[in-house]
Amino acid sequence: MTNPAARAIADLPLKEMEASLLRSAILRAVDDLELDRAAFGEAIDVASYVHRDQTRKQRGGMPLVHYIEHPLRNTLRALRYGVADPGTLLAVILHDTVEDGALEMAAVLADRPAATEEQARETALGFLRERFGAAVAETVLGLSNPLLDDELSRAAKNRAYVEHVGEAIRSAPVLVAKFVDFADNALSLHHADSAFAQRQAKKYLPLVALFEERLGDPDVTALVGADAVARMREALDGNRLRELAAPPV
Repeated sequence: MTNPAARAIADLPLKEMEASLLRSAILRAVDDLELDRAAFGEAIDVASYVHRDQTRKQRGGMPLVHYIEHPLRNTLRALRYGVADPGTLLAVILHDTVEDGALEMAAVLADRPAATEEQARETALGFLRERFGAAVAETVLGLSNPLLDDELSRAAKNRAYVEHVGEAIRSAPVLVAKFVDFADNALSLHHADSAFAQRQAKKYLPLVALFEERLGDPDVTALVGADAVARMREALDGNRLRELAAPPV
């Protein structure tokens, strides 16, 4: 029997979906693709636990929301693009866990407390490797921004960010996962207040050229298929970011 609620959920814009709807839609898509539901359920549990006390940054008049909506929305976006590679999708769910919660992952989930952030990241990645496999852990590593000196200027941090992304997206799974993250972070900045939007647009704008170049490479098409690549290309809107990054007239 057709499930009218499931059909209605499938038609919802991503921004209208909170965590429970996103989880439901992801697991339904996982079932349709005959992927390992248990692995996806555990990945969502890990991310939900790590991000449980976090909220997304305020963007203009938009309300604060639980951070877990971000990785879940990224995952459903990837599924809607047509991405079906399980390792890439699992890494999307987990992409911010090590960067945002390594110390707690090490102490609570891995039961191996770490004395430093560097040690905690190694332990957290080891936990992901044990639970989800080496490929997922390696992709999450590529998606985790490296630790930087707090004394660096914003411009220096932005340069380091672009350099890291350019190196990391040589991996096709990292490229796909980073693209859906970029879509959620950068391509929704028009919802933000102008000062925040301009600052973030300047950070993200250099990534447009990096994505444009890599999306034409055969290893990306081999991983996700030509249709998914076409949908990502269609979503890549550099003009809007350029407008946001420009100083006010």
